[in-house]
Amino acid sequence: MLRLCVDARDIASDTRGIGRYARAILRRLVERDDIEVTLLVHGPFPARHRARLRATLGSDRFGLSSRTSRCEVVWHPSNGTFFDGGRHSVATIHDAVPFRFPHPDRKQRERQQAPFLRSVRSAQRIIAVSNFDRNELVDVFSLPPDRIEVIYHGVDSFFSPGPSAQTQPELAAPYLLFVGDPLGEPRKNFAMLYEAYRRAFSANAPALVVIGPTDPKLGGVHYAGLAAGDASGSGDAHLRAFYRGALALCVPSYYETFGMPLAEAMACGTPVIASQAGCLPEIGGDAALYAAPHDVDAWSAALQEIAQNAQLRERLRAAGLEYVRRYTWDESARRHAEVFKRL
Repeated sequence: MLRLCVDARDIASDTRGIGRYARAILRRLVERDDIEVTLLVHGPFPARHRARLRATLGSDRFGLSSRTSRCEVVWHPSNGTFFDGGRHSVATIHDAVPFRFPHPDRKQRERQQAPFLRSVRSAQRIIAVSNFDRNELVDVFSLPPDRIEVIYHGVDSFFSPGPSAQTQPELAAPYLLFVGDPLGEPRKNFAMLYEAYRRAFSANAPALVVIGPTDPKLGGVHYAGLAAGDASGSGDAHLRAFYRGALALCVPSYYETFGMPLAEAMACGTPVIASQAGCLPEIGGDAALYAAPHDVDAWSAALQEIAQNAQLRERLRAAGLEYVRRYTWDESARRHAEVFKRL
């Protein structure tokens, strides 16, 4: 029996891809008979977090603690190290964003970078989420490649083809979809996408639907709220419905290390237009349509093509459904368990 402790500070609240990843792996680890999972939370009386974490993970098969004294392996799933590493530690470092795009304020920059640096110094094994991510970690932190294990994310079987919900009027009309923060994360490149969208359509334009934490409040844009269902443990029918009904998911980011919405959309049978940048060609393979992240004209042409060409949409739909089968959370969790046990 491996005694595994996991940093669970944000497990029930993080609506980003990092939170989805940590919950997906934990939901599988807690069901294993060869791993005893203890969730680490800060502060006295850790048991007060049990009800919320039980709802999030759909299981009560875990302990709770604020200390790592009994841990054989400590897993830090969210880039940084916020608990003592114990005897052995593993950190998943999803990207190098605070170093590639450093905050202009020195104190803020140091605050953002410090947890990453603790992980780099203390973790015996680093998990990267793509080959692009591994190369970033080698380049930015001078990590030896043999210290890094590449383990792809999975896609929950909940994301599958089917009818979109027609209870919301905007789902009945053609629309393009963007999932992410259009204002708070410049690397998501929403401003470029919006300019390309405006150039692409002069009349009868499909709507541009945004799902994320902020509303850009722009003409032609419909803000559909935040996709937080997975964090609450209730599933995410809201997000799935928007994937299923979209003409295409647009991923214009100029820096991604996995791009979870890309894989989720493909699993729903939704065509994808993505940037020829970062990990996106690695994750989408030949099953997506690509354009350079700063080429507004190329994106404008791609949006027009995807909106007008039903044959192209069907080809991308079929290719995406086949390609995305390689990404499974069961396999990802199995690989994580192997890393922990080898330590």
